[in-house]
Amino acid sequence: MLKTVKGIFGSKIVRFLFSVGLVYFAFRKIDVGNLLTQLRMVPWWFLVVMIAYLFFSMGIGAIRWALVILDKPSWTDFKKFLNASFRGNFYSLFFPSAVGGDIVKWLPLVSQYPSLSKTKLASSVLVDRIIGLSAFVFMAFVSALVGKMLNFRYPNYLFWMFFLLFLVTLLFYVLVFTVDFHKIFGKFVFMRRVLVVLDAFKGENKKRVFLCLLISIVSEPVWILPNYFYSLLFGTGMSLLSIFIFLPIINLIIVLPISFAGFGARENLFIFFFGQLGLSTEKILLVSTFSGIMNILNALLGGLISLI
Repeated sequence: MLKTVKGIFGSKIVRFLFSVGLVYFAFRKIDVGNLLTQLRMVPWWFLVVMIAYLFFSMGIGAIRWALVILDKPSWTDFKKFLNASFRGNFYSLFFPSAVGGDIVKWLPLVSQYPSLSKTKLASSVLVDRIIGLSAFVFMAFVSALVGKMLNFRYPNYLFWMFFLLFLVTLLFYVLVFTVDFHKIFGKFVFMRRVLVVLDAFKGENKKRVFLCLLISIVSEPVWILPNYFYSLLFGTGMSLLSIFIFLPIINLIIVLPISFAGFGARENLFIFFFGQLGLSTEKILLVSTFSGIMNILNALLGGLISLI
């Protein structure tokens, strides 16, 4: 246990230091004072509206998670899963990766659903994360493909990397839907928890998985759209098309646990992709920084609500 705690804090320190380095690299030629002044001038009503919008986005994720594990979830069930999602989002600010909150977000549901085992609840979080990541991969590949067709410039290796991830994701679903892993690995005790997760993709659960995948893919524009609103607010000039081309790619990359709450990595990726469109670096950084701030506010307020 002590080693685990040390590993978590060690990872946090490395991640924080890496974020600091990335932030410095992104902001080194920018008038930070002017940027902060513009951030302070954001109208209060805009903050309220966007927090409400982000809460709505969290609700979509909660619905997907509930559908992963419950046969016919009610609105009360959705509310419980939303509350747990808020708590996980809050704790993700303090864990070594953006998905660190997944470790604890299912715990409040243990007492609320005594008929569901702890293993099944914990596994549902992982299954939900796999489905969400699969949608991220699909949308990133589609965005890279469309961007290439429309002559948006970015390195070819990114396109081939997302193409490879897309193929790996397809292979994963083919295998879990067709292979009897219990027959192959059932005798190994250490594989039992993995098999519980894989069972969530089997039999009648296939319909749930496809439904949740569909929800994720259809909802991707909802999760991306706030950046367009931020661009309008700051007069950055990002077109809706460019946001739908670049954001799925950026979002997939910052899932990696390489920075604190995405800061630093997000800013450099925004500059890398949107800078080629001839947009002001300072305006681009306003959008990316404000996006990060809003995500933290959403996590903090959602965490407070979940504790009430």
